[in-house]
Amino acid sequence: MSTFLLTWKPDEWGYEKLQERLEAHASGEVVQRWSCGRTKKIPLGSRVFLTKQGKGYKGIFGSGHVVEGPFEEPHFNEEKRKAGKRSLYVMVNFDRLYDPLSEIKIDRSELEAFDPKVWDSQGSGKTIPEEAASNLEELWLERTGGVGIPYADELPEDTVVREGAAKKIRVNAYERSPEARDRCIKKWGLNCAVCNFHFELFYGQLGKGYIHVHHLKPLAEIREEYEINPEEDLRPVCPNCHSMLHRNKQVLSIEELQKLVHTYGGRVGS
Repeated sequence: MSTFLLTWKPDEWGYEKLQERLEAHASGEVVQRWSCGRTKKIPLGSRVFLTKQGKGYKGIFGSGHVVEGPFEEPHFNEEKRKAGKRSLYVMVNFDRLYDPLSEIKIDRSELEAFDPKVWDSQGSGKTIPEEAASNLEELWLERTGGVGIPYADELPEDTVVREGAAKKIRVNAYERSPEARDRCIKKWGLNCAVCNFHFELFYGQLGKGYIHVHHLKPLAEIREEYEINPEEDLRPVCPNCHSMLHRNKQVLSIEELQKLVHTYGGRVGS
């Protein structure tokens, strides 16, 4: 999964505009448009982090995943828009969004240890190198109390996948294999194992192939490297159910969450 840095510069897009976005997010409008600079290729599902730049206190204050774009629309800066200029945007499902004037969760000085250059990029939409992105994600989850969501790509049929190898960064992290997703989906399909939601059936081409992958045994509970069987140890789940599985300190089982879905009428038809 690629990771990108999106930026907010108060001198180009005022705080009153950002306040409107913060209030909308607090009211449940989690999918919002954001400028991605000149970057024309950002894959759907890419991880993004939002950082404040310019004068004063700087650092990370939001995170999410790309659900649409990039696409071109009139420029976000009023003067440039009046001059006929346009800008590239992505639609982001923001899972975390804080007020940068009071709740920057990771300040600029801390980011220096992850990468010395990318955080001061002049334009939005810069790629965060893989190792820096991994370290940033771990610290972000620690600061926000969030839940890490693993993604993966193709896996040869005869490959043995190993997960959970501890490595030392700012906190203890467990490597998430990027190879398990495909074999899990080949076994279980693209319907959510909890609620049966299917992204392509609901969103069409936009949702094709999209699903999260859930570890039945949380990686945080594993203290050593272990061999994973993608068909038996993983299940496809939608983002909503994935969040609910990890909502409490004790991770719910698929069956436990299914019972809640059935009890409260939240099933999505097949």
